Amino acid sequence: MATPSSIQHPTEQLRRLWQAPAGVIGWFAAVNHKDIGRRYLVTGFVYFLLAGTAALLMRIQLMFPENNFLNPDQYNQLFSTHGTAMMFLFAVPIMQGVGLYFVPLMIGTRDVAFPRMNAFGYYLFLIAGLVLWFSLFVGIAPDGGWTAYTPMTESRYIPQRGIDIYSVVVTLTEIAALVAAIELIVTILRFRAPGMSLNRMPLFVWAMLVTSFMVIFAMPSVMVGSTILTLDRTISTQFFNSDKGGDPLLWQHLFWFFGHPEVYIIFLPALGITSEVLAAFARRPVVGYPFLVLAFTAIGVVSFALWVHHMFVTGLPTLGLSFFSATSSMIAIPSGIQIFSSLATLWHGKLNFKTPLLYIFAFIFTFVMGGITGVMVASLPLDWQVHDTYFVVAHFHYVLIGGAVFPLLAGFYYWFPKISGKMLDERLGKWNFWLTFIGFHVTFFPMHISGLRGMPRRVYTYLAGVGWDELNLLSSIGAFILAIGLLLLMINVMRSLRAGEPAGDNPWQAGTLEWATTSPPQRYNFEPLPAVHSRQPLWDRPADREAHFFETYLGRRETLGTTMVDAKPEMRVPLPGNSLVPLFTAIAVFIILLSTLYSLTLFVTGCALLFLTLTIWHWPTAKERDMEWVKAGPEGALPVSTVARSLGLHPPYFHGAILLIVIEAVEFTVLLVAYYYLRAGSGVWPPPGIAVPDLRLPTIGLILLLASYVPNHLADKAIQKGDEKTMRRCYVITIIMGLLFLAIQLVYYINLPYTWQINAYTSIFWALTGLHFLFVLADVLDTVILTIWAYQGYFNAERNSAEHVDGLGWYFGIAIYIPIYITLFLVPYLL
Repeated sequence: MATPSSIQHPTEQLRRLWQAPAGVIGWFAAVNHKDIGRRYLVTGFVYFLLAGTAALLMRIQLMFPENNFLNPDQYNQLFSTHGTAMMFLFAVPIMQGVGLYFVPLMIGTRDVAFPRMNAFGYYLFLIAGLVLWFSLFVGIAPDGGWTAYTPMTESRYIPQRGIDIYSVVVTLTEIAALVAAIELIVTILRFRAPGMSLNRMPLFVWAMLVTSFMVIFAMPSVMVGSTILTLDRTISTQFFNSDKGGDPLLWQHLFWFFGHPEVYIIFLPALGITSEVLAAFARRPVVGYPFLVLAFTAIGVVSFALWVHHMFVTGLPTLGLSFFSATSSMIAIPSGIQIFSSLATLWHGKLNFKTPLLYIFAFIFTFVMGGITGVMVASLPLDWQVHDTYFVVAHFHYVLIGGAVFPLLAGFYYWFPKISGKMLDERLGKWNFWLTFIGFHVTFFPMHISGLRGMPRRVYTYLAGVGWDELNLLSSIGAFILAIGLLLLMINVMRSLRAGEPAGDNPWQAGTLEWATTSPPQRYNFEPLPAVHSRQPLWDRPADREAHFFETYLGRRETLGTTMVDAKPEMRVPLPGNSLVPLFTAIAVFIILLSTLYSLTLFVTGCALLFLTLTIWHWPTAKERDMEWVKAGPEGALPVSTVARSLGLHPPYFHGAILLIVIEAVEFTVLLVAYYYLRAGSGVWPPPGIAVPDLRLPTIGLILLLASYVPNHLADKAIQKGDEKTMRRCYVITIIMGLLFLAIQLVYYINLPYTWQINAYTSIFWALTGLHFLFVLADVLDTVILTIWAYQGYFNAERNSAEHVDGLGWYFGIAIYIPIYITLFLVPYLL
């Protein structure tokens, strides 16, 4: 560690290393977190405007009874696209976009942990939105609602392609969300500035950390659901067909296990934004920091015990419903902590009544109203009365717009100077605020009353004289007021970008690290990487803000890796440069998903392209093979992450691999739970006419997989000792054993006396074994690539982390097959 006076800051070298790529192709190749974060924000806002336009068209249709502005099919497509876009293409991605842009700045690092993967996630999100809106414009959009309840969305009831497009869009956006979650978790835990221990992290960073863990555990459920819905529709599996042993309620369980946590996945970042804006505009730290962190964590945990809150009218046992009714009320406690913290901060602060703070007042007022109605619908008798009425529509929008969009707009006005270097016009900002605030309440408050008067949701028209006419007219007028307010926001942005007042580095005199950079920030964020001593480092006394920085090598992009708890400097982390490979990888994933609707040839093409792009992505360059270049750095500098394992340290991509394995574990767990759920609803299992699975080949396969642990483990031990020859031999043996397992599985499939089309049992049997087959195949291909590297001399006693990560995936493939074997083969045989 050195002071600025003793080391010259190599500004020009940093600018050269981190410069933006030129031209259109360069735009697609950019991977810097600020580029990707900005794109998330702009793309998400465009999707928001399109979804809002769809809502306006719906409000025109409902403005008068028996209106013919839209026909039923058009209305169904509009409200389905509106909901899908708002929930999957706006609310979650834009919050993650805010995190991807500002978290590295707030924690004092130069980029996210995996910049290319970050770009890959954005392109998936972009493609998903383009597909959804294109489908609407050509008249084949989803028309089963954003929840896509089965059996209505089965192909026998909706044979059109709209629901298949919905499944593709959902899967793409969920993969993108999982990618962003991994980025944020690893970046927050491993890249914080020295001194920024966990108890000094900004509250927005805490909110993004908890949110990202929620994404890891919630999103796989709906991915599994959308995938098996596609299989039901395209290859005639029977997961949701009650005539064949399936259960339509399985979809609701899978969907809402994701869907209710998603509300808090959207809400928690908004709470973090609220805390940052409050601190700046109350000119004091937020009251109750530790209680807020505990509240964020409690919300993250309890939100997973609420999903049946949406299923109170499905006929589930009343005793079970009572538990979910209690948890639905209980989550109001940690949510209320944020409200009381905000009120206390306002009470004890010296308020600066600018537009961001006005939106915080709007958040408090509106969210409290939405929270009250949330506690109301947590009561079973009331929910039975208002379920699927406009009362629920009103509650939903009060929570999501009041609890998320208003804080998001506060954050937009707060951080726009940092992103653009320009100030938004305050006068236009106040007009924007009042029009959106008034327009929102005029739109959605009357819906409480129309819902209590019995107006059902998702209807395209209604009869005159039933007490809904004036309320719908009022809601439609409010929608146009709200739209005018958002139009003023766009005008304000365009005026400010063109001729706005220069912002300066810290126009609000805030205390967190993003305001220590230039406005807009340099591409490398910080020239000297900062060290911090408090939660508000820019508010420290000058003596406490003595500048420190840590040296990185100037022959490549690098940042500092720190310990997870106390943020002590641990290693230098090389970061990849610009690349087009993430774009082509995203296209490959899209082709694979699209192929499920059309042809096996397209599927094979997509898989081949995916394998090719991933191979190019990870293939080491000539410089990366040179150990001298890999370890290069200033004299006395920290070790580089590439050789960290040889020093007993874990590089950041170790934690990324662990998170990927957790996601896979959740997916397999969801399918296993679905198996037992379907089994619980069946009197005989396997169903009549289906023989108990034969144990011989699966048992041989299990023994082979278990035995493959030995050569894989020996390969790991050998390379740690520098024994490259033994490592290569063990890897070859591992590959052979993996291929033998896959061959046994293929022989077993060929000799199965039934296909996935017979009933729900055969469908879940093929799904579980098929997913595991694909996982082992991916492991084998990965090991083949690493074996090639090993024969090229890439691995040695110092550089072997990639081999270690491959081993983790292999061990998981072995471990997860044990419960699959017990569930599918051993238990039916014994019983």
